[in-house]
Amino acid sequence: MYKRGDFHIHSTASDGALKPDEIILFAKKRNLDIIALTDHNTVNGVEVAVEYGKIHGVKVIPGLELSTRYKGIRIHILGYFNYDVYKNELFIDTINNIKKGNISYIKNRFRDILTLNRGNKKISIEEGIRILKYFSAVVVLAHPVLLPRGVFNEVIEMDFDGIEAKYFANTEEDTNYFIEVANKRNIIYTAGSDYHNGYDYYRAHGCIGDVFLDGEEIESFLEVLNSK
Repeated sequence: MYKRGDFHIHSTASDGALKPDEIILFAKKRNLDIIALTDHNTVNGVEVAVEYGKIHGVKVIPGLELSTRYKGIRIHILGYFNYDVYKNELFIDTINNIKKGNISYIKNRFRDILTLNRGNKKISIEEGIRILKYFSAVVVLAHPVLLPRGVFNEVIEMDFDGIEAKYFANTEEDTNYFIEVANKRNIIYTAGSDYHNGYDYYRAHGCIGDVFLDGEEIESFLEVLNSK
């Protein structure tokens, strides 16, 4: 059984300070035995992290943080995978085109699950969820504490598998509230430091392992992940 997991970490594959292999060493130093690498709109660093994690005894869940929009507001959603999605050519092509703003291309390719609305440069939160689930992801609402509560109350009604109830910027009251929401909705919750770097005097993000799931919580997360 895993004992300590941080499921929201960024590397140099997007805007983090450490390379994927360095993330593993730092996670090990911080007494984590399972993590997810969740770079912004890319899985480019995941393969290195997975392989390096095998060497050093840190389980790496392939993931990413996808940028979406809801009523003009940026909403980040986390996707977690139980297979080597970083080798899936269709997935990589899809994510690359989302990053480039080729939304019409994406909507034409996935016209069976998306509504074509030409002219948009960003995907909506609903579209992001559908795309990630097309590739069998567990989809989690990232850092809900950063959203206006009214917006959170609306988007949590969508087809999420979970929410990031434990987050670096939370108060204890925030964490308890989001765990309660998850339990009432019968969805999972995750924990994420949102690590980018450890050098800021004023840190907008946490350090790896600042918040974490414990063994029992990790098992609940993995049960859902492995069911995909």
